[in-house]
Amino acid sequence: MKLSSEFVKKVNNKEVKKITFENDNGYVVSFYNFGGYLHSVEIPSKKQSNDREDVLLGYNNFFDYENDTSYLNSIVGRICGRISNSKFTLNNKEYNLFANDNSNHLHGGKIGFNKKVWEIRKLSEKNDSLKCVLEYFSENMEEGYPGNLECKTSYSLNNNNEFIIEFSAISDEDTIVNLTNHNYWNFHGHKDKYSNITNHFVKVNANTFCEVTENYIPTGKMIDVGNSKYDFRNYKLIDHEILSKQGIDNCYSIKNYDENINHIASVFSNYTKMGVELFSDNPGLQLYTGNMMDKIYPGKNNRKYGTQYGLCLEPQLFPDSINHANFKSPILRTKEEYSSTIIMKLKNDF
Repeated sequence: MKLSSEFVKKVNNKEVKKITFENDNGYVVSFYNFGGYLHSVEIPSKKQSNDREDVLLGYNNFFDYENDTSYLNSIVGRICGRISNSKFTLNNKEYNLFANDNSNHLHGGKIGFNKKVWEIRKLSEKNDSLKCVLEYFSENMEEGYPGNLECKTSYSLNNNNEFIIEFSAISDEDTIVNLTNHNYWNFHGHKDKYSNITNHFVKVNANTFCEVTENYIPTGKMIDVGNSKYDFRNYKLIDHEILSKQGIDNCYSIKNYDENINHIASVFSNYTKMGVELFSDNPGLQLYTGNMMDKIYPGKNNRKYGTQYGLCLEPQLFPDSINHANFKSPILRTKEEYSSTIIMKLKNDF
């Protein structure tokens, strides 16, 4: 296994580094401690291990991560997704957040966790696994959230070809937390099969999803996926019909959720047969087909990604859950620990 660390620049007088993991099977993951942005995920060809495809969207230059507005593979928090009217009530006190999505609060606000330099607390190799522990201290009332929040995110890659993200957080007063990773996958890669996300097969272990308003705020009602384009209980091919009419941007309710780590979804390219099996201990999975992506991105390999060139699968609590009594609560009580695990089993043989 190989582990490397490369100095990139200083942001707010803090060192930004690019970390690269490579396991014994030729799978390579690289990321920054700035916002936890994942830069690349390279999967080797089944036939030739030194022939890899980069299956993650990303920027050519670090400058573009600094200015990114699409949360392209970053850590998203304190709260991912939307909070209606940018406010919530906790312990009979109303808190007002920054409105950065019309009147709503989105993905942590004006300067969310994706724009913070996380401290590299630990870099290690142990038991066929490479690991990096990142830490960030979010001060009381940052972006309007109560409580001093100590956050940890660990990234690890093992020889089972699993990339694992573990979030944890503890606060000195009651607050709300819902962290996720916002990966933009395209398993066609950047070479000769490069295209938008049509011709991906997707499977999601869910019978229902959150109904939303025209501004993507959950109503609190759950909709059955049956007989609709939202039904991914069996593998379904992403085609132009699914991507029409704003595609999909909905949070699915994981079937038989029991707070344990379970298989929740799979996606792979019909061209390369590369993909990921997704496991998590979260009750929800946001499926986003890149409908609101920009028209042009300065992408890697001189590719100019556009709308619907990335497919996002974001394990999380339901959006706006603080404002819906029937959703699992995002409230983190004083001195209790928030934790969330996402396992991405990368494969080249779907």
